[in-house]
Amino acid sequence: MGLAAWRWLRRSRGVPRRRLHTEVESEIDRLPQRGGDRVQGPRQGVGPLYQRRYTVRIAGSPLTAAELIDRVAADLNAASPVEVAVFDKTSGASRPLAIGDEYVVHMPGPWNCPVRVVERAPASFRLVTLSGHLEAGEIEFRVDEAREDGLVFIIESWARSGDRLAEILYEGVGIAKEMQLHMWTHFCTRVAELSGGTMIGDVEVQTERVDVADAGQGQQLVEHAVTAAFARTFALAARLRDRPLHPKGLVFDAALVLHGTSQHWGVPFLDERTELRGEVRLSRAIGLPPPLPDLLGLALRWRQPSTGDAGAEATAELLLATTGHTTLGRHLLRPATHWSPTFYGSLLAYQAGDRRILLGAVARRHQTVPADLAALARSVDEQPLLLDLVVATGFGPWERFGELRILGPARGDDHESMRFNPARNPIRGLPPAGLFQQVRGPTYDAVQHTARRTGDPRPAQRRQPERTAP
Repeated sequence: MGLAAWRWLRRSRGVPRRRLHTEVESEIDRLPQRGGDRVQGPRQGVGPLYQRRYTVRIAGSPLTAAELIDRVAADLNAASPVEVAVFDKTSGASRPLAIGDEYVVHMPGPWNCPVRVVERAPASFRLVTLSGHLEAGEIEFRVDEAREDGLVFIIESWARSGDRLAEILYEGVGIAKEMQLHMWTHFCTRVAELSGGTMIGDVEVQTERVDVADAGQGQQLVEHAVTAAFARTFALAARLRDRPLHPKGLVFDAALVLHGTSQHWGVPFLDERTELRGEVRLSRAIGLPPPLPDLLGLALRWRQPSTGDAGAEATAELLLATTGHTTLGRHLLRPATHWSPTFYGSLLAYQAGDRRILLGAVARRHQTVPADLAALARSVDEQPLLLDLVVATGFGPWERFGELRILGPARGDDHESMRFNPARNPIRGLPPAGLFQQVRGPTYDAVQHTARRTGDPRPAQRRQPERTAP
């Protein structure tokens, strides 16, 4: 395990990861129903569906595609990182690999992973998982002929977690995900060496994920109970105060200058270089007097560019609040006494491919703005408030992907409050992840419905932005 951890730190965290952008559910539906006992296909799994593809390009190999796949099939341990996974053949002739052969993949921890060979072609073979495996699905190993006499070795899988524990290890903690990434990138690198040729570039890792609406009855009951508790609590609070949280705030025009990060996320908001216009509302969550610390909120709305076939633009919203920025602190709300400098985090996660991420905004240290609305209005009148837009995985470092410029003059929203609901106005390519993200949409709907019923029944009149007096 020490060797595995060292190799993971040295290699896996630098592996470029991209999204496939394919119809994963339709891919899974095209897989044949496998016969035989103990087969654990993707239809028997739990949690999201994943299609994963690991690709390595090879130049100068003296082998044909069929010869290379034969060499891999003759001894799977020759390419496998044996400190993580050892293939032990438990059924079938010793060599060569054939349909019906079974292996147990021994891995660190209290689990082994049985598989069966279900397809064997001249340049490929495919395994299906059996009962007791961490995953439920299929995995294919193939070699394609590339242009200019090169070869392309590909490992492609279609799978879900085998049970709830495996889902926690993959989705929640991420241990299984990183172990799997290390295993198959190492496998691809070793295959390139076994080919006698030269690996071109890095191993390319592509993943696509889709949620499946097949939660068990117990999980559905928990989700319904939590949703009802939050929605009813905040709806009751909305009868006492129009906004249970963030009652008063200031609205500003905003510019988002995006430039991407050092890695590709497969999400336009994180990858593209562009400038967008929007609005931002800054507010105090509890409404305590300004000398006291409060949870500060930053609500951002902008128009997403059209995406060709998608046609029209769509509104996107992002809600941030003052949190810590450390690995633990980014998951905890943190009262603050300044609009700037401070850190605003999403607190709740989003799904980018097979990774859960958090978004944030860092108000720069050269601007000091006390956390009261009058001081904020004066400061932004004098100069724009600048924040760095950042992204991170649950345990990874923050990386800057753009700049948020908050522009004066300030506008009050006492008479026509801006209402936000990111569940109705999602960021394209960043679906919300986790139970509390699922609760957020119905809770906001309940609060805003209550506010409309208890407020002025007349439709709000469009008004000109008004300057807030300092």
